[in-house]
Order: sequence, then C-alpha cells, then structure tokens
Amino acid sequence: MKEINITSNKGKDKKIDIIELLRFYSTKWKAILISVIIFMILGGIYAYTKSPVYEVQANVLITDNDTKSDFLRSFSMADMFGGKSSVDDEIAIMYSHSLFSEIVKKFQLNKTYIVKENFLKKKLKYDNTPVEIVIPPMFSDTVSEPVIFKLTATKDGKVDIKLKKGRFSTIAETSGKTFPAKFDTPYGDFVFQKKDAFYEEGKPLNITIVVNNYNQATENLQDDIKCSIPNKKARVITISLNSTNVPFAEKVVNALVEGYNERGIEENRVKNQITADFIETRLGSIAEELNAAEREVEAYKVDNNFVDLVADAQYIFTKKGTIDEALVTAETEYEILEMTRELMNDPNHRYDLIPTPYGAEAAVDAIAEYNKLILERMKLVNNAKTNNNAALRTISSQLDAMRENINATLDRSLASARVKLHDLREQMNESDSRLGKMPKQEREYLNIKRQQLVKENLYIFLLTQREETNLRIANAIPKGMIIDKAYPLSAQVNLSKVQIYILFFILGLLAVPGWLYLRDLFRNKFSTKSELSDLTTLPIVGEIVKDKSGEKIVIGEQFGISSESFRMFRAKLQFLLSNDNDQIIQITSMTSGAGKTFVATNLAACIAESGKKVVVVDMDIRNPHVANYLDIHTDTGLSQYIIDKNIKLEDLVAKAPGIRNLDVVTAGTIPPNPGELLASPRIKELLTELRKHYDYIVIDTSPMNHMSELAMLSNMANATLIVCRANFTTFDDVANINEFVTEYGMRRVSLILNATKEKGYNYPRQ
Repeated sequence: MKEINITSNKGKDKKIDIIELLRFYSTKWKAILISVIIFMILGGIYAYTKSPVYEVQANVLITDNDTKSDFLRSFSMADMFGGKSSVDDEIAIMYSHSLFSEIVKKFQLNKTYIVKENFLKKKLKYDNTPVEIVIPPMFSDTVSEPVIFKLTATKDGKVDIKLKKGRFSTIAETSGKTFPAKFDTPYGDFVFQKKDAFYEEGKPLNITIVVNNYNQATENLQDDIKCSIPNKKARVITISLNSTNVPFAEKVVNALVEGYNERGIEENRVKNQITADFIETRLGSIAEELNAAEREVEAYKVDNNFVDLVADAQYIFTKKGTIDEALVTAETEYEILEMTRELMNDPNHRYDLIPTPYGAEAAVDAIAEYNKLILERMKLVNNAKTNNNAALRTISSQLDAMRENINATLDRSLASARVKLHDLREQMNESDSRLGKMPKQEREYLNIKRQQLVKENLYIFLLTQREETNLRIANAIPKGMIIDKAYPLSAQVNLSKVQIYILFFILGLLAVPGWLYLRDLFRNKFSTKSELSDLTTLPIVGEIVKDKSGEKIVIGEQFGISSESFRMFRAKLQFLLSNDNDQIIQITSMTSGAGKTFVATNLAACIAESGKKVVVVDMDIRNPHVANYLDIHTDTGLSQYIIDKNIKLEDLVAKAPGIRNLDVVTAGTIPPNPGELLASPRIKELLTELRKHYDYIVIDTSPMNHMSELAMLSNMANATLIVCRANFTTFDDVANINEFVTEYGMRRVSLILNATKEKGYNYPRQ
C-alpha cells in the first residue's frame, strides 16, 4: 500500500459552505418551529407589558435682542457685563441644575408612581396617579437615598402600607387604614390621599411609590430630557422628552421652555438695570465735566480775545491785505511829497514847474497858482531884454513868497503822511503778530474744544441710552422665541407591537441555528468523517458507529450497527493488507480515551468471525485494557515473556472466551520501564512466532504521545491504524498525528473514525 507522508491543514482555511449549512439547519425544523412558538409567546408577553413611548418635542429660536442697541457692546465692554449669547451657551443654561430643579419641584417629579394593573403589567403614572403622597417638609431635601412605599387598597377601601429601603428591607408598615391614610415612619408622617378624578372605587389597587431627593430627581430629569441643535449653523434648539404620558411630557417640556425664558427675561432686566444705574451715575459726572470744559473754552476765548478762531483768522487775513495796500499807497505819497519838497528847495529848479503831489491836497491850489506864475515869468523872461525888468522882479518876488508857503504846506503834508505811514506799519505789525500766534492758539483751542465736544457727545449719548435702557427694562424680551410648543411625534420611540412580534419571530428563527453555529464555532473537536478528512490527507478506512448498548465486545450482536461497521471495515482489510505476508495490524490513537482497545478487540473478533485465526497482542503495557475487554484472567503476559526467556509461546497465549479463532496475549504486569521492555529483541521474536501460527496479528499499542515505542513497532507492522473518536479527538490532535506521521516516516498509516452518529448527517464546521 502507498505510504502516507503528507499532512493537511485544509480544515484551518476552509470557508463556510452556506448550502451545506442551510441543509443541516433544515433538519432541525422541529426545534426551530418550537423556538419560534416560544419566542412569539414571549413577544406577546413583552408587547403586553410594555407601554408605547412617544417623543415630545419643542423648538426654540435663540435670538440676540441687544445686537444693535446694547450700550455695553457699543463700548466693546460686553465681556465685562455679559457677552453675546451663543447657542451652546444657551443649551448649557437650559441644562442648568437650578432650572431643572424648579421643574422637579413644580411637578413633584421626585415622586414616582407605579400602578400594578395585573400579574404581568405595570404602568407608570404621573399627574394621573390614583393616589398621591404628601411628604413631610424638608424630607426631599434631606433624604439620602430613595424610599419605597408599597400601598395596597382592597375593594372596600382598606389600605395596607409598607415602607421599604431597598428591595428587601422593610422599615415600617401599617394596615387597615382608610383614605386619607396617615403613616408614621422614622422619617416623619406621610399622608396618602385619593385623587378622585383617577381613583376607581370598588376596585383593588396595588401601587408602588418611590420618593427620591430633589437632587437625584433633577439629575434623572436631566438624563431624560435632550437638548440638541438640528444644524451647526442654526440657532434653533430642539428640546425632547420620551414618555408614556404625552400630555404630562408636554407640560414638562413647555414648563422648561417657559422657565428658560423667564430666567432670560429676569437676566435681561438685571443686566439692563445695572446698565441704567451705570448710565445714571455717569451722567452726573459727565455733566460736571462738560460744564468745566465749557467754562475752560470761554476763559480761553476771553484771554486770547477772539470769538471764533476761524472767523477771526479770515478777518485778519482780509484786514492785512487792506493795510498792505494802504501802506504801499501811503509810502508812495510820502515819497512823492518828499521829492516835490526837494524839487522846490533845489536852487537849480527854483523857477521850474513842479508837479502836483498825491496826498498834498491842501497845496494843490497854491501849486497851481505857483505854476501859473512860473509860466508868466517864463514869458517875461523870453520877452524881457534884461533881468532888471520890474514885472519880472515882481513875479519872482511873488514866486518866492508862494514857494515858502507851499513848502510849509508840504512840510505839514509830509508830517501827516509820516504819521499815517507809521500807523499803517503798526497795524501791519499787529496783524502779523496775530497771525503768528494763531497756530499755537488753534492747537490749544482744539485740545480744549475736543475735550468739551467729547464730554458733550458722551452726555448726549448717555441721555439716549438711558431712555433705551428704561424701555428695555419695561419691555424685557426673552432670548428664546418659541417656534413650536411641545408636541408629540406620531411614531413610537420604542418598538410597536407589530415590530415586537416581527423581532421575536426573527429571534425564534435564528435562536436554534445561532446556538448550533456558536456551539460549533467555539468547539475544538470534529464530529464527522467529512470534518476529519478536511483536517488530514491520511485515508480514513473505517467509520465505527457509536454503540449505545454499553458492551465492550459488540461483534456478537447479530444485527448491531456497531458490529456491522466492523464487518464493513473487515472487507476493506484486503486493500490495506494486499500482500500475502501482510499480517500485522498496529492500532493506536493520539491520546487515551479514543477507543483504540475497543477497536482492536472488536476488529480482531470480527476477523476471527470470518474463520481466520487471529491473535490480539496488548502492547500498551503502561495502561493495558485488552484482558479486561475480553474477560481474560492470566498471570503470564507480555512483560513476563520479555523478561523471562523460559516462557514459551504456548505459555503466553490465552483463548478468548466465547469467540472462536481468537487468541490473546495480555500485557501482563505493568513494569517500571515499559519503553525499555518494548525495545527488547524478544518482541521481534514473538511476532515472528505469531506469524507462523496466525493469519492476522492485531497489536494494541500505546498512544502516540509515546512515539518512540510506536515508531519502533511500526517498522514491524504491515499497517498502522490510528483511532480518532468523534467529539473527543481535537483538531490539535489531528494536527499532531499529521506531524508525527511525517516526522517519523510511518508507513501504511490509515485512520479509523470511532463513535460516529448512527445517521450519516454531516455537521458543517468553519
């Protein structure tokens, strides 16, 4: 037979076969049907006990009412007195513990009412509770952990009450009370009274009331209510609350929005009042500063002799131009008068005509008469033969007299022109001086005027802001503009009854396959021949069906399934032992418990049943079981044979009781050194002798974890059969078998699958 030296790890990489998986699950239809029925019943119970939960929403738009009119922002001082509101900040305010605490106190949410309607169903009540509890003052502020009241009322109105701390500890109890029932406890006196609108007379009542402290109830409400932003760019906040009681949830959500807006209004009023007080204080100080600035402007104008600096400058510029023109004219007149006077006093021009000077109006007539006489004299001089002419002398005398008179007039005119010229020059110097001082005066005046204008503008601005602030105080507007008041969404938050039934139906379908798949997924043992073949390339030559009779030797059963499995395997021996000299069959397993002794003894019995002479040799001298299986009692065994050379074969072999053609060589006494004994040459001698007397020799050897002994025996065996037991031999055991067969070069190695199921269904494995 061909030697097998190749191992396989196919099973490690094999993918799930969906069709095979579904085929296998279809065989479990009864279990799946039962699972679906059970889960549908559970789904019905769950749907009955669960009340529908709806989401109640409200939408609020966050506005910034002070964007343009806020006095503080105009001065960029908003960070000091309160900055621009952002949506995130408003969510934090809306989530504030103090605001939620007010809601808890308003609706008494620290009290939880749970009415037990029947054995399965409990219902949470809010303001529609049939019984309400009145707790002692300050109890909700001081209690450290929840206290539980169990109240039962009979049809005739008798009330029993228990006070419990935790689920099992009862602190106080009372019975036989009537409504209103007063209950004395270590925490104080509690009163339970009916709410006529919801209490049903003549019906029993079972209610559990849980009373918590305000802080814990507030934290619970904060966990239940969600505030979110639908869009990052939006300024809208959505407030939502899930509840089984929609009207009550609407009240809570609306109360939260109203509380937030009331807090915003109060915050705006306080802020605006602070602003108004600040403005009022500043107005008084600014008014004093403005008066001081105006007085300083007035004093500066008086000291520097001007009313309006710009108008005065324009006037001085105009006046300077006029004075400059007059000064030029005056200087010209003065020069003309001076030249006229010099001309008249010049002897060389004593009797010449003189011009009429500009600015000497008093001498104009005299000069005209003077020039007239000069002309007459010139005529006489031209006509007279001598200078002694009497008429000429008379005219000359008149001219000399008039010259003196004109000179006196000219002197007076020159003196007057000189005074005028001096005045004009004084005025010019004064104008130049005023213009030179104006830049400095302008700078000083502008500094003073600027302070006065700042104070004046600030004063006017504060007056305007005071009116606006007073208007905002009187008409405070909340930051949150309500877009939608609280309203319920149409779809349930929790599962509807139809969804529950569908879910439980699917769970029922998947429960059995899921359990089977997970069980197989985490197991480390194979169960079928196909799985074993996926783990190795070694041939599987036999499949022994698990025997349920409990018998050790099953060959005697006429129609047993296990015995039939051995007979089918016996027919395959001709392929394993194809040569005439092939007689020795070695049977082993990876570990103890796989059933190698069971296979060895029953295989030998099966071969003997066919008329062949067979001997079973128990070489598992560490843990022998062959004698026990075949019910043989002998003092001489293999270990004694190896040690004592005087023992002959006929002394060693024993007959198997009740089985023809089957002999046995037992293991004998368990030695301290089994490995050394099995290495003895006597083993080979024994097998040689047995070959002469028997058709087949079946050897039950030690497990493969004692590989040195097994390898030594395999050299003498014609076939090695390794027993693997379904649901016992692990994947690692098969891997070790592959490794050992390759490493030790074992020949003619085959596998036998033991203890398989009666039906040949293959269970798929990943």
